[in-house]
Amino acid sequence: MWTRFSLFLLFIAANVCPALRAQQVRVHGTVLTSNREPVEFATVLLLQAKDSSSVQATVADAQGAFSLRGVAPGTYRLRASFIGLVPKTQALVVVAGAVPPAITLQLAAMPQQLAEVQVTASRPRITQLPDRLILDVANTPLAAGYTTLEVLAKAPGVYVDPRSESVSLNGKGTMVAVDGKRTYLSGSELAAFLKSLGSQEIQKVELITSPGAKYDAEGPGGVINIITKKSLLDGTRGSLTLGSGGMTNSRQTAGISLNHKRGPLALYGGYTLAGRQTQVSEQAQLDYLAGPERAVTATHLLTSATPTRQLGHTFKAGLDWQASPKTSFNLYLRGLRTARTSTTEAATRLLHYPAAPDSVLTSHTDAHSNATQLAGNLGLRQQLDSASTLTADLDYSYYESGQNNLVRNAFVTAQGEVPGYGLQLRNYLPKAIRIVAGQLDYERTLRLGKLELGAKHSYVTSENDARYELLRPEGWQNDALRTNFFSYQEHVSAAYATFAGKRRQLEYRVGLRLEQTNSVGYLHTTDAQARRSYLSLFPSVLLSRAVGKGDYLSLAYGRRIQRPSYQDLNPFIYFQDVYTYSQGNPFLRPEFTHALDLTYTLRSTYVVALGYSQTSDVIAWVTQREVPGSLVTQSRAENLNSQHQWTLTATVPVSPRKWWTVTNALQASYTTFLLRGVANAPRTVQGLAAVYSLSNDFVVPGGWNLSASGYFQSPLPSGVTQTRGQYSVNLGLQKKFRQDRLALRVLYNDVLRTARAVSLTEFNNLRSRSTYRWDSNFFSATLTYQLGNQKVKAANKSRSVTGDEESRIK
Repeated sequence: MWTRFSLFLLFIAANVCPALRAQQVRVHGTVLTSNREPVEFATVLLLQAKDSSSVQATVADAQGAFSLRGVAPGTYRLRASFIGLVPKTQALVVVAGAVPPAITLQLAAMPQQLAEVQVTASRPRITQLPDRLILDVANTPLAAGYTTLEVLAKAPGVYVDPRSESVSLNGKGTMVAVDGKRTYLSGSELAAFLKSLGSQEIQKVELITSPGAKYDAEGPGGVINIITKKSLLDGTRGSLTLGSGGMTNSRQTAGISLNHKRGPLALYGGYTLAGRQTQVSEQAQLDYLAGPERAVTATHLLTSATPTRQLGHTFKAGLDWQASPKTSFNLYLRGLRTARTSTTEAATRLLHYPAAPDSVLTSHTDAHSNATQLAGNLGLRQQLDSASTLTADLDYSYYESGQNNLVRNAFVTAQGEVPGYGLQLRNYLPKAIRIVAGQLDYERTLRLGKLELGAKHSYVTSENDARYELLRPEGWQNDALRTNFFSYQEHVSAAYATFAGKRRQLEYRVGLRLEQTNSVGYLHTTDAQARRSYLSLFPSVLLSRAVGKGDYLSLAYGRRIQRPSYQDLNPFIYFQDVYTYSQGNPFLRPEFTHALDLTYTLRSTYVVALGYSQTSDVIAWVTQREVPGSLVTQSRAENLNSQHQWTLTATVPVSPRKWWTVTNALQASYTTFLLRGVANAPRTVQGLAAVYSLSNDFVVPGGWNLSASGYFQSPLPSGVTQTRGQYSVNLGLQKKFRQDRLALRVLYNDVLRTARAVSLTEFNNLRSRSTYRWDSNFFSATLTYQLGNQKVKAANKSRSVTGDEESRIK
């Protein structure tokens, strides 16, 4: 029913005023440099020839291509511009019914003698294209004062879970890439990387909600691509950053970023050192229930506090070489090294009704962990002729981590500590993951549109060796119950085809991706294997129709997959104390999502979208009693039956005054989780949820920029859990000195100290409530000094062919 209704709306839009739109045409072309390199995200304006008034505006894509739809007959001027380049203006005459040929606008480098000329231009902060939303981070006040994770948390439709720090897009899991290369990280590792990447290095962020078949099918919500800055002009330039802050705890950041370009060769690199001292705490109540009346038979009251010290090193290096007008190479290297030390003090009060507290279980855990991630990409782009291009990529990624834990437990009653019941445990948990992938892509421009073909193969190995020891009277002894060795291998082969074109006023892109997955998980200790082999088709369709000047309606459909993370598949047991542990599941199935989105864009700025998605075999962590009657709780990765979700999103940026910009973003959803396959759980968990974010940016006399932002999250369902609402308010200011080379940025986050995560779970035999708090309330000050000439453009985007696999590392 919903499919017919959506198509009906599109049909109506496509036939409004047919006589008028029959006269309108599409103007398209490419923006290049004088060396015929594409100018990514150049601003293109269509102006009236008689008075230079604006008719339409758009932003070129990563290949410099632009398109202006619904242009009426008349005489115009077409103007392209980008910071650091001389704008180009060209006369244009549009004749009714005659489509103009493709236009090439070449922008020359700005002469050095014009360095002191100041040009003030207004570029859109948010640009909506049919398949993605683009945030102009570099021109956003105070953006450079945040980490990249904090920038994403303020992006429309993006939600960063405060507890797990996982990133989702429009309520669904997403892939995160940097300069088109997947980060190959997830969970806490991805959060650590995004925290170490300063927002002063970011040019733009792409929120690709309708990725085509050329993208990996991983990620139901789409792709978040973070585009960093890279020099366009010859010479050396960069930036130095130094920051410090805190409130209860402290944080420090120091970094350098350099770019050098001479002729056809460009080199770039950067290093960031980030230190964090943080603390998280949790209070939870678990009620153990029995009988049809669900009477409380026992209660556990848990409290814990974990102060942590972390030091992270992040570096990147690369080169782009235009070997000839038709051949280019790129090499990209990225690394991350983190070391973390934490101490957890936890206590569990054991209440047995109707008696008073029987005892208290205390737990002291000393944890030391480190992680190293190295990733590299080698790419070749070859223009075969004027209409076709061949691209090849080879990726390698290596990730390893190790964690040592020493756990000391004790039972205490009114009479004191009970000897013989305290568990003394230590473990070492090493993990190693290697990913190798290769991809080949072919593009050809045909008379009716553009054809893209490609193939990819990836190979993954993962090894997890958990070693547990118990303290016995004779010393430390191997714990055979917990010690284990798990290995995992996976091959994924893929092929795709995409065709994009235009028929009358309707632009379209259709694609099909085929992926064959073969995997085997091997538990060496018990000689148990879990094999998977499945062939999956992922169709995608995008239809877009202009309905006015800068207004268009688009309809997108896609099928995508979310494979289990490697840690979700790991069957090892991780103990919090003798009553609580978690365990992966080697028999997890991947989840598949069908998604349909209808989007209306007004003036290329205001966006309203209605979506529906259906997901089968939803992967979620479920906490319940180990066996009926037991007081031990187990958290285990499970497949829920399905999820159905309706979403409504709206993005409304406005400027009440020249000095005041307001960005409003709302995401509302109604979600239903079917839980028939989960023992003791309700058949459904459902509810209405909304996340509203607001950002106010002010430019005040004296060169100061002020910012006030915040968000409100209503209660929402999440798998077997209901999450309570929360909100937060943030303040910031910015001042530039020394001809704008030196910038001071000050932030005050969570001013009202209201951010916390409260979750509720209701089973037939278990009820739990948990409150989680973190260091959301902090003050920070950052100094950034720009080196050299800061006329930059966005980095060239090259794909990471192992991203589909590395994003599952936890």
